[in-house]
Amino acid sequence: MKTVFVLILWWLSPVLNTPATAQPDARLDSLKRLLAHTPPDTTRALLLVQLAYEHTQSNPLATIAYSKQALQLAQQLNFRKGVCWALIRMGSGFREAGNYPAALQVGLQGLHHAEDLGDPELIGRANNALGYLYWEQQNSRPALAYLLKAKAVAETISNQKLLTRALGNIGNVYYQLNRLDSALLYLKQGYALDLINKDLISEVGDAAMMGNVYAKLGSPRLAQYYYRRSIRRARPQRVTFALCRAYLGRARLFEQAGSQFADSAIYSGKQALLAGQQGHYPKGVLEASQFLAAAWVARQDSAQAFRYLMLASDTRDNLFSLSKMAQVQALDVSERLRQQEQTDQEEKAAADRRQLWLIAALAGALPALWLLWRNNRLKQYTNLQLNRRNAQIGAQRDRLREALAELKATQNQLMQREKMAFLGELTAGIAHELQNPLNFVKNFADVSTELVEEMTSQERDLSRTNGVDQEFLAGLKVNLQKISLHGQRASSIIRDMLEHSRSGPGPGQPTDLNALADEALTLAYQGFCVSNPTFKAALTRDFDAQLHLVPVIRSDMVRVLLNLCTNAFYAVRQRQQQMPPGTRYEPAVTISTRRTNGHDVEIRVLDNGIGMPEKICSKVFQPFFTTKPPGEGTGLGLSLCFDIVVQSHGGTLGVKSREGEFTELTIRLPYR
Repeated sequence: MKTVFVLILWWLSPVLNTPATAQPDARLDSLKRLLAHTPPDTTRALLLVQLAYEHTQSNPLATIAYSKQALQLAQQLNFRKGVCWALIRMGSGFREAGNYPAALQVGLQGLHHAEDLGDPELIGRANNALGYLYWEQQNSRPALAYLLKAKAVAETISNQKLLTRALGNIGNVYYQLNRLDSALLYLKQGYALDLINKDLISEVGDAAMMGNVYAKLGSPRLAQYYYRRSIRRARPQRVTFALCRAYLGRARLFEQAGSQFADSAIYSGKQALLAGQQGHYPKGVLEASQFLAAAWVARQDSAQAFRYLMLASDTRDNLFSLSKMAQVQALDVSERLRQQEQTDQEEKAAADRRQLWLIAALAGALPALWLLWRNNRLKQYTNLQLNRRNAQIGAQRDRLREALAELKATQNQLMQREKMAFLGELTAGIAHELQNPLNFVKNFADVSTELVEEMTSQERDLSRTNGVDQEFLAGLKVNLQKISLHGQRASSIIRDMLEHSRSGPGPGQPTDLNALADEALTLAYQGFCVSNPTFKAALTRDFDAQLHLVPVIRSDMVRVLLNLCTNAFYAVRQRQQQMPPGTRYEPAVTISTRRTNGHDVEIRVLDNGIGMPEKICSKVFQPFFTTKPPGEGTGLGLSLCFDIVVQSHGGTLGVKSREGEFTELTIRLPYR
C-alpha cells in the first residue's frame, strides 16, 4: 500500500511532462526498480509511459517498446487516459526514429482518443506532438495550426509545462518560414518559461534555435553565446538532438568566418553528426552529413565528400522515401476528409436537434400550427441548403482523391530529379578536379613508354646484353601501357561525368526524327562492326510517314539515339556469344517512330538480346550503374540520355525488358 501511495503522488506531480534533475541513468534505474515491484494496474501503465518518455531523446526504439507495453496494458484495463498517453509517447518514438508515416498515424489516433475523452491537457499534448512532427517534415502550415491549438489549450488550463513547449515549437516553425522576428519573440518567451519551470530539454532546444535565429540576423556573438549555453547544459544530460543542432549551428558560423576556421567548422560538423547518430536523430544526421559533404568539397577532398554525400543520400531515402511520403500524404488527406465528415455530422446533429426542439414546442398547443407550418418551410429550405452543401463537399472529396492520385503518380519523378540535381552539382566539381592529375598520369606514361622503346631499339652488343635488364624493360613497358590505357579510360569517365553535369539546354530546331533515327542506327551499326568485324544483325526501320518536324536539340538527340542503339547491339552480341554451339539465333534491332496522340511522339529501340531482370530496370538510369562487366562501361550513358530527354526536352525515357528475351527503350517527346 505504501508503494502504491508513493506512485499515486508521483502521477499527480508533473513528472509526465518534465524529467527530474537527476542523472539520466539514475533516473531510469529508479523507474525500472519501481516497475519491477508494481502489479499490472493503471499505475504500472503510467510507469511504462514515463519510461517511454525518458528514452525519447536517447533510444527511440526503447520508447516505442515501452509505449506498446503501456498501450496493451491500458487497453486490457480499459484505462482510456493511459491509452491516450501511450499513443502520444509512441508517436514521439516513431518520429525520433525517422518513421514519419507511423508517427503521424499514431499521433492522429492519440488526438482522436484525447478528443473523445475530453481531456484538455491530453488534447494540447497531442496537438503539440503533431505540430512538431509536421515541422520536422518541413510542412510549416499544418505544423503552425496544430501548435497554435496547443498554445491556446495551455493558456486556457494554465499549464506552464505545455505552454513552454508550444511557444518554443512555434518559434521553430517561424524560423522555418524565415519570419525571424516572430521566431525570436516566441523563442524568448519559451526560453524564459524554460528557466522558470526548469524544463531542461525545452531549454537546450530553444537555446540552440535562438542561436540559429541570431546567426541569420547577423549577430554571430549572440549566436555563439546561445550555442555554447545549449551545449554546456545538454552534454551532462545527453540531450542529443540539442547537441546536434548547437554543434551544427557553430559549424556554419565557422564556415562563414572564412577559410582560416575551416578545421573548426569540420570539427563542429563531426560533433553534430556524432550527436545525431548517438541519439538516433535522423534529421540531425542528414543535415550534418550534408554540411560535411559540402565542406570537404570546398577543401577539394573528393573521397571524404563522397563518403558524407552517400551518408546524406541514405538518410534522406530513409526519411523521405517515396513510399513514406506517399503514406504521409495519404494520412493527411484522410484526416482532412475525416474532419470534414465530422463537421458535416455535427451540422446534421445540430439541425436534428433544432427540428426536435421545434416539434416539441409546437406540439403543446393547437394555436401554434401556423408556427409549425412556418418551421416546415424553414426545414425544407435548410434541407435544400444542406443538399447543396453536401454536393459541394462531395465534389471537394473527389478533387482531394484526384489530387492524391496525381501526387502518388508524380512523387517518384520529383524525388529522382531532386537527387540527380544534387548529385550533378557534386559530380561536376569532382570531375574538374580529377581531370588535370589524370592528364599528367597519361602524359608521363606515354613519355616513359617512348623512352623504353628508344632504349630497347638502340643497337647494342647482344653478347653483353643482360637478359634480366631486357625482361625488366619489357615488363616496365607493359606496365606503362596499362597505366596509359586505364588513364584514358578514367579520362573517358570524367568526360562523361562533365557531360552528365552540363546545365542549360540549347535551342531546339524543327527536326525530321525519321531521318535522325535512321542516321543514328546506321552510324551505331557501322561503329560496332568496326570493333567486332564478324558481327552481323538484322536491322528493321518502322517509321511513321505522317510524322512532321519535331523541335529538338539535334546534337543531343543524336547522342541519345547512338547510345541506345549501341547498347542494343551490345546486348544482342552478348546473347549470341552465350548461345550453345549449333543453336539458331539471329540478332535483330528495330527502331521505330509513331505518334501516340495529338501531343506526343515516340521513338522505340527494341532488341532481342540478353534482357534484364525486372529489379534492375528501375536502376539503369542512375549515374554509375551499369550491367556491363568491369572495364566495359562507365555507367553514365543511360543517365546522360535520361537527363537530355527529361530535363532538356521535357519528355520521358522508359524501359521494358525480360531476361533472356528482349529489351525495349521508349523516348516520348512533346509533339507541338
